[in-house]
Amino acid sequence: MLQERRIQRSDNPVEAASFFLAAASRRGEHQAMTLADLDGLVVANAPSQINSEALAAIAPFAVRGPVMTDGLLELVTRGEPLRVWNVDVCGEPLYLAAVGGDTDTPPGAEEALNRIFDI
Repeated sequence: MLQERRIQRSDNPVEAASFFLAAASRRGEHQAMTLADLDGLVVANAPSQINSEALAAIAPFAVRGPVMTDGLLELVTRGEPLRVWNVDVCGEPLYLAAVGGDTDTPPGAEEALNRIFDI
């Protein structure tokens, strides 16, 4: 018999995505993780002490290349490195932003988010 690997489940896609992001954040040892749209708005986030709205707002700028490491970025990330990955979710380009932790895209993130948001 196949054992269910997920502890938390939800039929609400945003809540389910938040559960996934929280688990991915723990596995990757990130202090925060947020899924943002191209306008820098939060789609879903893993609960953390870091402001997810601020993290989402800087993602579109950070994904373009080097970002200054002082000022606003330093304030948002609390001095930790920022990671931003492009993900395609149900045909929509989005950003997966994380603070600290692994530098690689969380394994299976794009596939999981596509399953979650495939309504």
